[in-house]
Amino acid sequence: MNSNSRTCLYFTAGMLMMTSCLSSVKTEDRQAVIGFHPVLGLEVRSGNETGFPEELDFGVWALDESGGRYMDDERIFFNGDGWSAGTPYLWPDGQLRFIGFAPYYHDMTFEDDGSLSIDRYDSAVHPDGLYISDMTPATSRTDSLVEIDFHLATARLDFRVANGLNTATSVRLEKIIIRGMYSSGSFRSNGDPQWQVSGEKGDIIYYDCGRDGGSTDVSRMPEFFGSAVEIIPQKSNPTVEVVYSLQTADSEWLLGQVNRTEELEAEWESGRRYTYTLTLTETIVKHSPGISTAAE
Repeated sequence: MNSNSRTCLYFTAGMLMMTSCLSSVKTEDRQAVIGFHPVLGLEVRSGNETGFPEELDFGVWALDESGGRYMDDERIFFNGDGWSAGTPYLWPDGQLRFIGFAPYYHDMTFEDDGSLSIDRYDSAVHPDGLYISDMTPATSRTDSLVEIDFHLATARLDFRVANGLNTATSVRLEKIIIRGMYSSGSFRSNGDPQWQVSGEKGDIIYYDCGRDGGSTDVSRMPEFFGSAVEIIPQKSNPTVEVVYSLQTADSEWLLGQVNRTEELEAEWESGRRYTYTLTLTETIVKHSPGISTAAE
């Protein structure tokens, strides 16, 4: 082997060793950055993970072994490849515990006793609801991603509507308004969400044909209208007002007809979805008891 060949061989081997070292460093650095895997409560229980909404940024606190705040109300967002903080955080030598909330725009406080709190929450201003997690077990850098299990802390309402008028009468839905319920209050949770309502009762426009794509025919069989609304859990007795148009046989459409339910006498709890069926009649809007299920 001539000297030129030997030099080339040594150079090639050196480059391979350098590439191997660089690859190792990059892998180690990547493993040292704290990444997250957020999931929703139902996904955890069912084993059917449909994915945390990529547009839903969340906040995180991380506590070290001495109780110090290694991450303090840090915004976590989806960067196209995964979930991480804007400024990468590296794993310390010890272990960390994590707690989070979503969406990030909530004015959340992490208390010294480990609880989460919001002094003033307004469901009219924050229509996306509130999700929180419990404190995770102690986690070390050997874990690839930190799983944050979120569950709904607000309650959720939706409505189905049916035409219970005579068979010659057609109905088009214009509005559904929930009248007489609280939309503001305070929140605190140390594993068990607690709400305290405040302020005056008001109205929530659940469905508005001008906002939600035009008036829609109401069939004889109950059908869902609008999108579910997130509300503060509460014990309340609102009524539901329905505004609609009707036509009998070949008559002109009569717009702006108004009817309402009796008081619902409801008690809505955190993490639950309540579905009511509204049936239009000549004198009143009949309603079924709210069917309670775990919120999706």
